[in-house]
Amino acid sequence: MSKIKERIKEQISVSKNADGVYQLRWINVRSRPHDLSLDEFKFCIELLLSVLKKSDCTSLQLILEGKFRDADYEELIYMAGKEGFLTKLEHIDEMIIELSEIEKPTVVLFDKACTGLAAAFLLLFDRRIGIGPKAKMGFPEGAFGMLTGNGSFSKLLGLVDAEFVFDLLNSGRLIKPEEAEKTGLIQDRISSWEQVQAWLQENSALNKSHKFKWKVDQGKLSEAIQKLNAKAIKPLLLTEVILSLIQGSEGQSYKELLTKEHLAYVGLLTAKETLTRVRTFHYAVEDAISMCKEVEDAEISKVAVIGAGMMGSGIAYEVAKAGIDVILKDVDLQNAEKGRAYSEKLCNKLIELNKMKEDDKPKILERILPTDQLEDLDGAEIIVEAVFEDKRLKAEVINDSKRYLAQSGLFASNTTSLPISKLSKSFDDPSRFIGLHFFSPVDRMALVEVIRGKETSEETLDKALSFVGKLKKIPIVVNDGPAFFTSRIFFYYLLEGITMLLEGVPMERIEEGAKLAGFAVGPLAVLDEISLPLMVHVYEQLPDMSFSQKRVYNYLQRMIKKGRTGRKSSRGFYDYPDNKPKKYYSDPELKDLDSQISAKDIQDRLLAVLALDSYRCLEEGILFSPIDGDLGSVMGLGYPVQTGGVFGYIDMIGLDEFVKICENFSQYGDEWEIPDSLVKLRDEGFQFYDGFESNWVDE
Repeated sequence: MSKIKERIKEQISVSKNADGVYQLRWINVRSRPHDLSLDEFKFCIELLLSVLKKSDCTSLQLILEGKFRDADYEELIYMAGKEGFLTKLEHIDEMIIELSEIEKPTVVLFDKACTGLAAAFLLLFDRRIGIGPKAKMGFPEGAFGMLTGNGSFSKLLGLVDAEFVFDLLNSGRLIKPEEAEKTGLIQDRISSWEQVQAWLQENSALNKSHKFKWKVDQGKLSEAIQKLNAKAIKPLLLTEVILSLIQGSEGQSYKELLTKEHLAYVGLLTAKETLTRVRTFHYAVEDAISMCKEVEDAEISKVAVIGAGMMGSGIAYEVAKAGIDVILKDVDLQNAEKGRAYSEKLCNKLIELNKMKEDDKPKILERILPTDQLEDLDGAEIIVEAVFEDKRLKAEVINDSKRYLAQSGLFASNTTSLPISKLSKSFDDPSRFIGLHFFSPVDRMALVEVIRGKETSEETLDKALSFVGKLKKIPIVVNDGPAFFTSRIFFYYLLEGITMLLEGVPMERIEEGAKLAGFAVGPLAVLDEISLPLMVHVYEQLPDMSFSQKRVYNYLQRMIKKGRTGRKSSRGFYDYPDNKPKKYYSDPELKDLDSQISAKDIQDRLLAVLALDSYRCLEEGILFSPIDGDLGSVMGLGYPVQTGGVFGYIDMIGLDEFVKICENFSQYGDEWEIPDSLVKLRDEGFQFYDGFESNWVDE
């Protein structure tokens, strides 16, 4: 603690004017900006109290320069399990109450993003003033399933609307100064540092007189609770905890609410769900991004994308947005121009949402050259083919375009399921061939699955990762195999949905079960979106089909013969009447079960079938590590957030329970066959993770 005091004191200068106004100037200079630790937060409160308790102090101003971000969540979770942690929180609560009871006004002016405990610290002041456009506030812990705690919830509830509190603490988003002022997070904005002294003089009287009195409007709170209760709440522990805190805050004093908050804070920090979410969504993402390093003598100035469909157009947009010239090639010039128009549409939407400057739009569009001429690809350092998922078509495209690739360039196939090693046979140098599986819509999906073929070189992999990094995407690297990882396990999600339908489980129960499990969209709705003929085509591209796959394939064929091909035809597993909500289709050839399976069994089947095949991918060497499977499953196909991914899910329920679930479902198909190696791991009491570290050793 003494080192913390010394470091912070070194960054703070203190002055006092004749009116007894103490001004603290804190210049937060660190080699790497990070959020306040709990001990630093505690010391900052102690520092405020020590100044305010001075007999010659009439009010306090803190001018804070520098950003706070990236908390050490691993250390915090570790501390939460130690003796004395709760006592420390109780002491912090006491200091927060003491600070609120001192009748000396406080104001803080800040110029950069303050997140987590730094934002909680700002909330302890009577007034918060943003300097410039980067003075943002937020609680990123929410994105990882944690509360920021330490008075942040309690103070917010007395400061802003309860619905806003619910959204703010759940989402983890940063609040820009304009919205912060509108909602009451901050009380004023100053355009620049040059205006600070003038603002302080103009607001001198207010800064010395305004004392915030914590109070919750009970009428508005009751109204907000009713609205929140009516919402469909995601099955996330944090969401349930915040809702419970809001519901339980009626009639509570500030002190009582602080106690409830810190108990909830500890409960979340010590929960399995929090650990797995932090591990995947924070540390795994950080590690994945760190793989995308610049490669010496491998400048990327020209990229070619072949295929101007939705996927190819999306890739071209991302390349142009990254500041790289891109050739968008299609067999038809009009289609290529439509692909460029897609980028214009995306730009217009972002401008409308104030997420893009008007000046950026022409810069992006001028980097995209639509063409139907192969010669325009000449000299591209990277060629990405994104044509229809057909091995013959892709082989033809690769063969026709390979001569235009720069001498040391790489050729990438954007494929969802076709083996890279086989596609690379159409390319002269398989060591420079790689798979880049983007996800649709490309502009909104951050994940890219990077697939190494049998002959893909390390140099090619490094170049591909560097390219992915330039696009601000998050990679996972997997080995080659039919459907790789994400598509392979995703197909099992769809397969299990149809399998249950064929067994006689009503469609509405399957779709509802998926949502209750935490999936954003049910398997049958997903099939309608991607189209039934496309799924049939995917099955036909597989080397062979299992009995379960053949059963599903045959049913899809029968649906297609009935004219039920998916959403585009307005008829699939759902009916899509014009200007009306979609409706479940009741297939007369299917009979409902006399005795229905439970809602839990439906959820377990959807969760476990993906996790089981993920283990097979790990065992077969498609995956390099469990964390790649976790990251790929949640970011690539929407595996439920609360699990942290497929292996996080297995660890949460335990291997013993997981194997029992799979054994119980073995009657439903060969997708439930359990590898002997998994049973052996179960018998050894194996867990895929020990906290934040993987226990998996690739033999």
